[in-house]
Amino acid sequence: MDAQTPRTILLAGTLGASEMASIANYCDQLHRGGQTELHLNMSAVTDCRRAGLAGLEALAAGSSAMAVSIGGARWGQFTALLSTAPMLDLQDLCDSVHALVHGEAPSGVGSGPGPPPSGGMTA
Repeated sequence: MDAQTPRTILLAGTLGASEMASIANYCDQLHRGGQTELHLNMSAVTDCRRAGLAGLEALAAGSSAMAVSIGGARWGQFTALLSTAPMLDLQDLCDSVHALVHGEAPSGVGSGPGPPPSGGMTA
């Protein structure tokens, strides 16, 4: 494996706690093999749950030993999460999703600045 070439992983289906645990383990395995950069393409994700969102944020913020970037996020992937979230959590979750969708640095669930984009959530 060429450890200098960023590797891309296409994520598909539902993204929850067990999937994030697998991705985190795989990141560790790649890092032990000399990989320094990883791109997660979530364009094929159909449903991102709260644990999935938190896990993606943690990876992008540097929880693994390699640089992880995330692309392909769309508001529609988070519809179920946002529609069932407690009202007290909704603004922070929207801020977190907004950051992923727009490729901004993660702020962590519960600490995101500013309101979600005007015009509502569209896929």
